[in-house]
Amino acid sequence: MNKCRLIIPFATLILFSADSYSKTEEVDIGHRGNDNNVSRTVELTQVDNLFLPAEISVNEGETIRLVVKNGGSSRHEMILGSIPDLKEIANRRRKFPDKPHDEADLLRLEPGEQKELIWQFPSAGIVNFACPLPGHFKRMRGTITVEKK
Repeated sequence: MNKCRLIIPFATLILFSADSYSKTEEVDIGHRGNDNNVSRTVELTQVDNLFLPAEISVNEGETIRLVVKNGGSSRHEMILGSIPDLKEIANRRRKFPDKPHDEADLLRLEPGEQKELIWQFPSAGIVNFACPLPGHFKRMRGTITVEKK
């Protein structure tokens, strides 16, 4: 009888835990913005295995010009997304490195190259960015904290 008293609460805990892990919170990462609505420019530098800065703060509704420069010695990429989406993209890069990838809003930068991305952040929360190339993703990530107005 003692085993039943332990098994039922344990099974209940497992069931509720599994349900909470299976639900992923939708993250509104925003969308391309209009050049006329840019409130400020944020510069990001990619060095080998690092974004500088790796943390950025913006206000809800703000449109930012992200100027991304590859200051490293190898090719890098930058894409915005949720962690699950970024992991999926990085996994595809690792499994199919020679296949062309066509994610919208992906910046590809050769060493020394600089590109811009105008982005609007309509909702408060955390937006992630990363270089999804094989061997880069684990360390080459950052966050954009979108603060509520």
